[in-house]
Amino acid sequence: MKLSRISSILFLVCLSLFAKAQYTTNPMLNTRWTSFGLGANSSDNLSYQLFASKSKYEETVSTTLRAAYSQELIEGKDDSIFFRKNRSLEVGILWGQVWGKNNLFLAASAGMGLTLRLYGDSALQVTDQFVYKAGATIGVPAQIEMGYLSKKGGLSFMLTGNWNFREPYYGALICYTRKLTSK
Repeated sequence: MKLSRISSILFLVCLSLFAKAQYTTNPMLNTRWTSFGLGANSSDNLSYQLFASKSKYEETVSTTLRAAYSQELIEGKDDSIFFRKNRSLEVGILWGQVWGKNNLFLAASAGMGLTLRLYGDSALQVTDQFVYKAGATIGVPAQIEMGYLSKKGGLSFMLTGNWNFREPYYGALICYTRKLTSK
């Protein structure tokens, strides 16, 4: 008899919790936004980074296309070429998830990309001659973006990185984020 009463109470508690926890639509659903950022990353001791991305969040996943340019800001002690800066150009496609409430959002994604690296190679340095090389590599770009996004635009802070075979890096950017029209 007591077991029946306890199970009835548990059932009512679960039913009331379920009624309060009904599914609510993510406010970022069916939105598109673009971000333009400036920041720094750990590539080549310290590099500045220019960044642009376009994101779309649909029913289950967000898709982001991103492009970035990094250039060496501070030369290291072991740099073989002082008259040219090391540079990287990156493009990638990322998939992830977006969470939003009111005008705040958080987006996390990772994917695949291609990086073109322009750099000085000290292993091939010959007396009075410097070798400046270009090399492409695949990589795994990732980013976490959080910020404020009103109907037109807002600001966001982004942690970014790229694990690749030539010059992996991590960094941070401040972005102007512009909301595009919803579908």
